[in-house]
Amino acid sequence: EKSNIMLVGPTGSGKTLLAKSLARIMDVPFAVADATALTEAGYVGEDVESILSRLLAAADFDVERAQKGIVYIDEIDKVANKSESATSGRDVSGEGVQQGLLKILEGGEIYVPVKGSRKNSTAETVLFDTTHVLFICGGAFVGLVGDAEQKKKHKKKVMGFMKEEGKANEDVIESKDLISYGLIPEFIG
Repeated sequence: EKSNIMLVGPTGSGKTLLAKSLARIMDVPFAVADATALTEAGYVGEDVESILSRLLAAADFDVERAQKGIVYIDEIDKVANKSESATSGRDVSGEGVQQGLLKILEGGEIYVPVKGSRKNSTAETVLFDTTHVLFICGGAFVGLVGDAEQKKKHKKKVMGFMKEEGKANEDVIESKDLISYGLIPEFIG
């Protein structure tokens, strides 16, 4: 069974640094991809396969080494399918991108262009097995956990000896929260 990691935290909280440090400690190739640049196949923008091209480049095009690397996909919250969106037409960077990412996240063999994007049909490709690649997805997910100001308003006022110090895990995020945010259930696992 293949597992991946989802990091949720505000901008600047060290999500990328954590992934980069893990790769350095484990001495494996590391690549960072920005989910906002990804689009469905056939549209202008990066295909999901370009993420694996970056990992391959980080491993000096050694396919065996790249297949044991770590990929950090930043801004994953931006590919959430916001149903309340007023714009009509094609959703080229939402659910379609999530479906495309599923191919590589779940582990399987994918043809990856050796140099850059697949836009050029004559580009050389290699068969890349993602079974042992660790994918770490991170995002701020603004609005997923209640706003700090709202919490202050609804917080019970206590003083003196009755005050409870540091309640841990007040903001536990569950799968259903991410699904209601706009990620597809298959993507969450």
